[in-house]
Amino acid sequence: MDTFDDFCADVFASLGRTDQRSAAGTYLYGLLSCPGRKSIRRLVETSPGRSEQSLQQFINQSPWDPEPIRRRLFHRLVERVRPAAWVVEEVSFPKHGRWSAAVERQYVPSLGRVCNCQLAITVTLTTADGLTVPVDWRLMIPEAWGRDEDRRAKARMPCEELPRPYWQYQLEALDDMALEWGMPAAPVMVDTANRTSVEPFLAGLEHRHQPYLVHVSPQQRVWFDAPGARPRGPGDGPEAGSGLPWHGTVTDLVTRSRNLPRETVAWSHDGTGVLRSQFLQLPVRAFCSDGVGARPPGPAPQRLLICEWPLGKSRPRGFWLTDMTDRTLPELVELAKTRPLTATRIESFADRYGLRDYEGRTFAGWHHHVTLAGAAYVYDVLAGLRDDPRELSEFAAS
Repeated sequence: MDTFDDFCADVFASLGRTDQRSAAGTYLYGLLSCPGRKSIRRLVETSPGRSEQSLQQFINQSPWDPEPIRRRLFHRLVERVRPAAWVVEEVSFPKHGRWSAAVERQYVPSLGRVCNCQLAITVTLTTADGLTVPVDWRLMIPEAWGRDEDRRAKARMPCEELPRPYWQYQLEALDDMALEWGMPAAPVMVDTANRTSVEPFLAGLEHRHQPYLVHVSPQQRVWFDAPGARPRGPGDGPEAGSGLPWHGTVTDLVTRSRNLPRETVAWSHDGTGVLRSQFLQLPVRAFCSDGVGARPPGPAPQRLLICEWPLGKSRPRGFWLTDMTDRTLPELVELAKTRPLTATRIESFADRYGLRDYEGRTFAGWHHHVTLAGAAYVYDVLAGLRDDPRELSEFAAS
């Protein structure tokens, strides 16, 4: 049975110096023990024996690499729990001023508004019983930070950290986990309903043979070429009867398919009961356009479009694309309904372990802090597994 010291010795073994390992243990103990806001000053008060200045230096300036710590935490988790999905979530970090690494006034899709913040993505290990644990992070670099040398220097932004499309951050994190961490097989789930550039991300997943279930916008474009089930409607051109595939938006396709039979499916709702909706499955293919640029040559992969109608409602409310054409509709629905709970659980994790309480400005400091906040969460999760697996319901429900 691991003690706290055993856990620290294992997880922080990659830190090269004794004082670094000691500082990491102090910081972790403070995150686990300090009530309320977890500033470095309060962490030192909770875990005496190290000065505030030395802990500030360890988090903000010390050049240690957080990736081996994340990888070790990941391996400890997958030794004990089986992932049902890898959920990629957006996390915002509200900030005052303009000098913290990658902070900018920017639109946050998950909030539906503009705010002054850092914007990050995290890949979470999500289990069938609702446990959600962030395991890897990317801090996204706004366009303005690509050319602002003054802010980059003050935030100690690495020269290779330049602005790039949102979907590239997602694929980079998944690639690291698949190629370097030995990520167990499980579908990727993402909410892209507020994103306009979705096809490059889906093409990237398909190129990697990574199964996915992605919540999409009704304006997402698709090709429909199922034999004998062609949607028709007002305004069909000559191709409607020619055997050529129809293409258009998800909304257009659903409107033209409104008379096709739907299936009522039930799913468990966060352990509190059972919900039901009607669903329609439509076989579609990737939308091929000249601007995508990320799709290899050859036939476009087959996908399923899943549309949800709440019982008694005339309009659909949710749309998903998946390449898992061999799974049953109830399986896909149960999986799709686990993703919306992830954001709530990340917020609970953020409050409990001080995820947004980092007060420094450096790029490395941000990564150091979110890694140690994740370590605090993993420590508690593993303690729950060790003492009584039923205690994990606390983390799944919170």
